[in-house]
Amino acid sequence: MVTYKKFDILYLDGAAGLFAGLTLFSFQEWFQEVYSLPMYALQIITAANMLYGTLALLLASKRKRCFLIIKILALANTFWTLVCFCFIFIYLDSASWKGISLLILEALFVGYLAYYESVNCNSLIYSPTYKKCVKTTHF
Repeated sequence: MVTYKKFDILYLDGAAGLFAGLTLFSFQEWFQEVYSLPMYALQIITAANMLYGTLALLLASKRKRCFLIIKILALANTFWTLVCFCFIFIYLDSASWKGISLLILEALFVGYLAYYESVNCNSLIYSPTYKKCVKTTHF
């Protein structure tokens, strides 16, 4: 019998956010030079990614998750998608094509996560390792 380990997208969501934030934090000056985005814009993106990634990983590590918090996580992803598109329109003339591409890819990735998490919210309440304790009654 083959068993499949169920993948939890919340770990991917949190790890991607945290990795992006730490990478931007470590190489801010290089990213500013290559992407031609202002430092304050990169710092906003860095802080948001690090904060979001940490909170999403904390949520992912829980065995049972609150429905409302998963919905808030999906809403935060939707909000960040809109922020990315705002950055695209604001810096369209000054940023390099690499910087605009980074923002477009981030908006698409986070937008898909928002869609997936909102549609599959009920199945994300329990982590893959969660086993319900069923009380057996004997008459």
